[in-house]
Amino acid sequence: MNRKTIIFVAILCFLLLTSVGINYTLYHKTLDLLLQNDAYIVTNILEHHPELESEVMDSVLDSFQIDYDKLESYGITKEMLPYLIEDDSLKNEMITWNAVVLLLILGVILGYALHNYWIRHRKLKEIDHYMSEILRGNESLDIRDYEEGDYSKLKNDIYKVTIKLREAKDASQQSKKELQHTLQDISHQLKTPLTSMNVLNELLEKDLPKEKRKELCAKNRDQLDRIEWLVTSLLKISMLDSGTVTLKKEKVLVKDLVLDAVKTIQIPIELKGLELKMEIPDKLTAKLDHNWTVEALLNIIKNAYEHTEKGTITITATDNPIYTQIVISDTGCGIPENDIHHIFERFYRGKSTSKESIGIGLNMSKKIINLEQGDISVSSKQGEGTTFTIQFYKN
Repeated sequence: MNRKTIIFVAILCFLLLTSVGINYTLYHKTLDLLLQNDAYIVTNILEHHPELESEVMDSVLDSFQIDYDKLESYGITKEMLPYLIEDDSLKNEMITWNAVVLLLILGVILGYALHNYWIRHRKLKEIDHYMSEILRGNESLDIRDYEEGDYSKLKNDIYKVTIKLREAKDASQQSKKELQHTLQDISHQLKTPLTSMNVLNELLEKDLPKEKRKELCAKNRDQLDRIEWLVTSLLKISMLDSGTVTLKKEKVLVKDLVLDAVKTIQIPIELKGLELKMEIPDKLTAKLDHNWTVEALLNIIKNAYEHTEKGTITITATDNPIYTQIVISDTGCGIPENDIHHIFERFYRGKSTSKESIGIGLNMSKKIINLEQGDISVSSKQGEGTTFTIQFYKN
C-alpha cells in the first residue's frame, strides 16, 4: 500500500469517526434534555396529585417522546417546560449533520479518484512519449522510476527491454562488421591459390615438355587441395559460430583421440624427420565428442609440425578429480611475445607463421575446446619451442 492510499484511508476514517461522534453527541444532548424535562414534569405532577404516581410513570413519560396533550390535562403546558423537545427539529439536525459528513466523504472519494486519474494519465503520457522517442531512434532517454507502484515497475521493465534491444542492436551491428571482415579475409585467402592456378593454367596452355607439364599439374593439384581444405575449414567454423553443432559427449579413450589426430599427419611428420613421443595412459577416458575433439587436436599438432624444422613433438595426458589434461609441446622456433596473445584469432598470421598456414586452425580448436567445457592456454619461448595445454573440466 503506497503513501497516497494510506492518506486517503486515514481521511475517510477521520470523517467516519467525526460522523459517529456528532451523532453520539446529539444523542446524549437530547437524552440530557429529556431527563431534565422528565424530572420537572414528575416533580410538578406529584406535588399536586400524589395518587397519580403510577399512571405518570407508565403513560405520561416515554423515554424519547412527550405526550403534550396528556400533560395539559394535568395543568402543565409546553411553555412551562424548561426545554422544548421537538422530534422534527432533532431529526432535521441529525440529517443535516450526516448529510454534511456524507458529502465530505463523497468529495474526498471524488477528489482522490480525479487525482489518481490525472496521475495515471500523466504517467501513461510519459510512457507513450518515451516509446515514441525509442521508435524514432533516441535511445538516450532514461525512464527508470524508483517510486513504489505498478507504473514504476512497468517503467523499469520497459527500460530493461530497451536496454536488451539496444544490446541486441549493437551485437547485430558488431556481427555484421565481423561478417564483413571475415568475408574479406576469405576472399583474400581464396584469391591467392586461384591466382596461382590461373598462372599455372596459362603455362599449361603452352607447348611444354612432358615433365614440366607434369610438374605444373602437380602444383595445380596442390592449390586445389588447399582451396578444398580452406572451404571445408570455413564451413566447420561457420557451423561452430552459428551454434548448429551438437557435440555428442560420450566416454572415449584419450589415447584413441590422439592416435586418430596423429594418423592424418603422421606421414608428413616422418618425412620431415621429426620425432613424435606420446605418454598417454591406456585406460584414461574422458567424456568428449570424438570427431570434433580429433579435429581440435589435429590443428594443434599440425601447428607444432609447421613450426618445428628439427626436433621432437611430445603429447602427454594426465588426469585428476577436476579435469583431464592434454599437453602438446614441440622444440620448434617458438612464438614471438608480440604474437602469442593473438594466435587464437581468426586469420591471424604472425611473423613466425609458415607460408602454408592460413590462420584458422587454432581458432577452430579453441572454439571446439570451449564448447566441450574446456580451456586451452599456450606458453612459448623463441628458439626453444611451444607448449599447448588443454584442460577438459569434469564438472
